[in-house]
Amino acid sequence: MKKHRWSRERQQQFLEYLAETGNVLRAAKLVGSSTARVYAMRHNDPAFRQAWDEAEELAADRLEAEAWRRAVEGVEEPAVNAGRLVRDEDGNAVMVRRYSDMLLLALLKAHRPAKFNTRLATGGAAGGGAAFDVRAMLLAKLAQLAAQTGGDSPPLIEGRAAQPALARPGLGLSIPESELADLRADPGDADPETGINTNGACGEGS
Repeated sequence: MKKHRWSRERQQQFLEYLAETGNVLRAAKLVGSSTARVYAMRHNDPAFRQAWDEAEELAADRLEAEAWRRAVEGVEEPAVNAGRLVRDEDGNAVMVRRYSDMLLLALLKAHRPAKFNTRLATGGAAGGGAAFDVRAMLLAKLAQLAAQTGGDSPPLIEGRAAQPALARPGLGLSIPESELADLRADPGDADPETGINTNGACGEGS
């Protein structure tokens, strides 16, 4: 059975549905055709193929605009508490505006990949480019800065150098040497492992 050629009006209708939905199968069904037929036309008609590509770009623009709206402007949804709708004094559902951080991050990655993608691709002569981890790059930069400043981290408190500490076995504690003198003053009840007077730490009158 000989197939009839599509009219210009039918082609335009298919392209409008494709731009609206971004779905070839749905657009073909809406004009009463099949995906095999429309893909054959795309293959054989360069002008139709170009118009098809433009329609898909419009569909992608629609999706991006909707993602932007949900991420930036937000979408109103009914408030729910303990599985039940929250209502006001008049019995109307209370609406809250919600935003999508996931969509916001996706938009940022799409428009600012060098800044917001965790892994970046650099163009290379072989293998299509190499990927590197931004976190590794930052750690290398920090190591370089530490080397330029002497390699040692500054003390937490200005004018007070770090002091050697005595580890207390089994307790996960560290006691600076400068604080051990008072604890070792009375060896009567000292810990046999550390030499610390555990009773002296309780204070007088205990």
